[in-house]
Amino acid sequence: MEIDHVVLAARTKADAEEVLSQAGLGIARGRVIPGLGLSNLVVPLGQGLLEIHYPNGEPPAPASPPLLDLDKEALAANPSAPLVPMAWLVLMEDERRLRELAAANDMSVLEVPAEGPGFPPYTLAGFGANFDRRWLPCLIHWPEGPPALSAAHRHEPIGITRIDVAGPADDIRRWCGGGPRGLNTVPGTAGPLRVEIGFVDGTTLTLGPATGQ
Repeated sequence: MEIDHVVLAARTKADAEEVLSQAGLGIARGRVIPGLGLSNLVVPLGQGLLEIHYPNGEPPAPASPPLLDLDKEALAANPSAPLVPMAWLVLMEDERRLRELAAANDMSVLEVPAEGPGFPPYTLAGFGANFDRRWLPCLIHWPEGPPALSAAHRHEPIGITRIDVAGPADDIRRWCGGGPRGLNTVPGTAGPLRVEIGFVDGTTLTLGPATGQ
């Protein structure tokens, strides 16, 4: 059971691009996310993705999910961190298993259409639950296979190797039907704190607030 991707908040596009450039990571694509007041950058990691949100100056649509407010709150609480993990998604290769877990845990299930070239449609379970229970991931299934994205990395990543999540481990395991690879739970209920990316040369990069913040 793998971590599919991690969503991080940035204050500006320039902040995100600076962190990625310093790490040698390239960007595959970006777009305006309709109705949320946010745009994103997508970074393929070999195994999994990073999705970075930043405000684009547009007002959120009425009754839209409060992602912009949640991003701003997290960044304000971590003023020294240029990127702050906000959400994480666990890959479900078997759609039937995703729907079984959704039914068992009273999750909503969304069918999301393709988001332009290279980003196929997906099925998402549990979106919205992490607004109140920040430690819970969304479950995601790619019926046509995961995005086939590439980027001009100067430092070649192999994927997400670890995520630190403040939340009850038993709750996460029940939600996911097991323990996702690379998950490390710590006391608290703040949700995802840090994400570690591994590289082919054996080095790692950790994004998020420093330990103790």
